[in-house]
Amino acid sequence: MIFLNNSLIYIITFGALLQLLVEVKSQITKPDLRLAHTATLIDDKLYILGGEIPPRNSGNQPKETFLYLDVSTPFSTNEVKYTDLSNSNVVPSHRYSIAIKGGANNSTLFLYGGTTFGNQTMELVYAFDAQHSAWYVPKPAGDPPVGKDFMFPVIDDNGLLYMFGGNSPVGYVNDMFILDTIYFNWNKSSAINPPRRRDGYGAVFLPNKTIVYLGGFGPSGPNGSGPISWLPLDEVYLYDTINSSWEAKKVDGTIPAPRAAFSAVLGPDAQRVIIFGGDTNSTSKNVLYSENALYVLNLNTIQWQVPPTSGKPPSSRTFHRTLTIGKYMVVTFGYGYTRESENDILLLDISNNDEYVWTTKFEPQSLISTPQLPTPQSLSHSNINTTGIAIGTLIGIICGIALTIGSFFLYKQYKNRREVIPIPGDEIINKYPEETLKERSAVVEKKSWNNFFQ
Repeated sequence: MIFLNNSLIYIITFGALLQLLVEVKSQITKPDLRLAHTATLIDDKLYILGGEIPPRNSGNQPKETFLYLDVSTPFSTNEVKYTDLSNSNVVPSHRYSIAIKGGANNSTLFLYGGTTFGNQTMELVYAFDAQHSAWYVPKPAGDPPVGKDFMFPVIDDNGLLYMFGGNSPVGYVNDMFILDTIYFNWNKSSAINPPRRRDGYGAVFLPNKTIVYLGGFGPSGPNGSGPISWLPLDEVYLYDTINSSWEAKKVDGTIPAPRAAFSAVLGPDAQRVIIFGGDTNSTSKNVLYSENALYVLNLNTIQWQVPPTSGKPPSSRTFHRTLTIGKYMVVTFGYGYTRESENDILLLDISNNDEYVWTTKFEPQSLISTPQLPTPQSLSHSNINTTGIAIGTLIGIICGIALTIGSFFLYKQYKNRREVIPIPGDEIINKYPEETLKERSAVVEKKSWNNFFQ
């Protein structure tokens, strides 16, 4: 099938058309609830992968293991339409994995670690080519990390994926491993004095090539021993990706309660880290109250503060995933809410630091930059324009040929008449030989061009 739109030609193969039809038929609005999933934005699609049906450790896996939400068009969180890709998902059902966008074209979803349900086996790393909707299993060279569960992924501008700490078969760890998502190799950081062992923390990559780490679950005793504890937020840790070094920073202001399993994103102005929700020991059910869910870390003053907000504040959530899309902080699923009172997707407009706004309306900052298939009306209009241009061009060519032929015959007729009828002034022109006239014309033409470029 071929469409013409001005100078662009769109070709839709039967296979691509069939794929589009399948995706439309697989759209759903109420997928199973989930926590400990992943959320990854690639181009105009927000991919949601894996997870566990609440509550935590229920052992129940959602039916839809692989979804995406199209964020190229406006939508309301009251009725979100997902496309279910579970039938094409080759990854075993899992939870507590991490996923991030990387690769040579920055269009590959990399999935690492996690825990499966039952006795399923799972590769350490999977990759999903979003451009071709295909999974494959990369085999990076080098020694992989020990930590496998509940880490927080951070990727830099060069496709290097930084993975700190996590939970492992031997307990909590605190080493830093780096996966090159372009050349597929592991490297271990040799930085000294890392933060204490932990998982369930928050991490954000800053414009100065530093990663800020905060909070998380960790052992209460030294050397990774003792019962689990919720790590405080009065101190953050900075990892310098250029020099491979750690630095601890004390934080002032309105310090949030210790927490883990929260989310952290960088604000649009790159001067603030915004955290939401989390698991805590400050309440009887370990779920934060709504008024204690949202905090901002000012990177200039190194202070915590509660940002002014408007709109209906949601319940706090834990084991959710959050990312920024345009001017929104987008919260996906998690534990701590019910569908009777709230939506699976939350939107916080963070474009104005003076007041964040909870909203249910998503407006894309810009539409997809790649060419879109024209609508039937625009197709008809484009065909008319294209046909008219083609006809006009053909008529112009024919008229040009006719004019040239006609001019040639007129010139021949005029020349023949000159040989018979004398014209006044011929005696002057004929005084100059033919070669002299050609040389003079060349000189005049050269002077004219010289004047043009001066």
